Amino acid sequence: MLPIPIDRPLPHAPGCYQFKDKSGQIIYIGKAKDLKKRVSSYFARPHQTDKTAALVRHIHSVDFILTDSEEEAILLESNLIKQHYPKYNIDLKDNAPISYALVTDEPAPRLLLVRKDRNGRIRGPKGRAYGPFMAGSGRSAVAIALRKAFKIRTCANPLPKKVCLQFHLGNCDGPCERKISLEDYRSKVAEMEQLLAHPDKIEHYSQLLADKMRAASVSQNFELAIQYRNAWQSLAGLSGRQKLDRLADKDEDYAVLMAEKGHARAQVWRLVHGVIRERIKFEFDFVEAEPMGAFLQRYYEAHPIPRTIYVSPRPEDGGAALEHHLSRLRSASVSILSAPSRGSAAELMRLIERNMRSEIARGADPALVSLQKELNLERLPLVIECFDVSNLMGTHVVASMVQLVDARPKKSEYRKFRMRTVEGQDDFASIKEAVFRRYRRLRDEGAAMPDLVLIDGGLGQLHSAKEALDELGVSLPLFSLAKQEEEVYGLEMLHPLRLDKRSEALHVLQRARDEAHRFVITYNRKLRQKDIRTKG
Repeated sequence: MLPIPIDRPLPHAPGCYQFKDKSGQIIYIGKAKDLKKRVSSYFARPHQTDKTAALVRHIHSVDFILTDSEEEAILLESNLIKQHYPKYNIDLKDNAPISYALVTDEPAPRLLLVRKDRNGRIRGPKGRAYGPFMAGSGRSAVAIALRKAFKIRTCANPLPKKVCLQFHLGNCDGPCERKISLEDYRSKVAEMEQLLAHPDKIEHYSQLLADKMRAASVSQNFELAIQYRNAWQSLAGLSGRQKLDRLADKDEDYAVLMAEKGHARAQVWRLVHGVIRERIKFEFDFVEAEPMGAFLQRYYEAHPIPRTIYVSPRPEDGGAALEHHLSRLRSASVSILSAPSRGSAAELMRLIERNMRSEIARGADPALVSLQKELNLERLPLVIECFDVSNLMGTHVVASMVQLVDARPKKSEYRKFRMRTVEGQDDFASIKEAVFRRYRRLRDEGAAMPDLVLIDGGLGQLHSAKEALDELGVSLPLFSLAKQEEEVYGLEMLHPLRLDKRSEALHVLQRARDEAHRFVITYNRKLRQKDIRTKG
């Protein structure tokens, strides 16, 4: 039973759920493959984040809407969030609102830049909308270039009785004084709309203008040649900067998200024709168990959708339903992919991750700064993974890996290994197998690697781990910490390093080592107890 009122039983079916507070206000909207399991999970387990705990404290009632599929649930969730703007849903603020080009339904149409309201409707007068356009200065460049190229009026309604400065500057044909007939003016507007609808034709149209300019010069009609030249320069510049945001098949986005304790940082890098054109950064709190899918959904409701999106990490369910949703929005196929292990895509993903870690490091834990200095690391060890092994007289041979992020345990990333290739008591071979399996998986999935790998043991265990990495072709900062003397071994050290026992850097290594030891001993004990019960 749920500890909140509900007017009808939650089904095991896809749909959207709405959490409401005492006043009946919707405070959170979510989607689910299985409504009953998803909603119940909020009340059946400890909350990993303060924001989730706060959400649950304020839930007074729950309502839900059934859908036929998870894809429909995504679409419904999107519309409901836009309608209600719930307090606890992800709110992406990138200070770069998306604009649309609006050609007005007026006797002498204008070209305006407009936005959508919270219900998804275009703001502004009646007309035909095109876009969306890139955030930033590109929006104005589009409008200015097209207005100049086609001499579209900028004055407000009603039409003035006399021409303004734009006419004398050659930027408007003066439909107000009928310097151009309304029929001819609307014909120019129609040409402009063809480019708005098909921006890939800009270069072709620019070439036509260049040909007309040369023809006018040859016939010594220099005034007309100047008009063609001005229009050509506007469009050529626009085409060269690729400001119209209709993505070609080769265009790609790269999205990386780093989350810890209910707070996430994300960056999206946009490549257009192989060139990095934009980088957008986000920081937000979340209550979702897996924030990447929710982030991508919210982001692409307000930004142009490319054909290919490389992500790290990949959404928990693989992103199939989100792919369908984005494909529907784009009216063309969309692929959500993990970055490959090698090649330009992998290199760019690593570059993004390195940039994000660098930004995080500006407010870094002093202990990590000290550790970086003591071990002479190239980058701050924000992510540390530590391995340990355990066995009982050659039986129940297991290994563990724990992860520390910002010097704090991240238990969702802990891993356990039952040895597959090791027989008897062989700590060196066990370390090698565990390290090999862990980083083969990360390599094959194109996932982010840790900043530091620590082995519980001495020089022998360290070299076993190095053998595993060498076989994989993976290079990582690798050290070991021996228990008795608390000596740190490194592959490039002539002698083991003894850190001051009061050193914060040593305390971080000890925390990782002790946590790996605790985790592997607990796992070993559970296996032995299970074995005893089975035999008994």
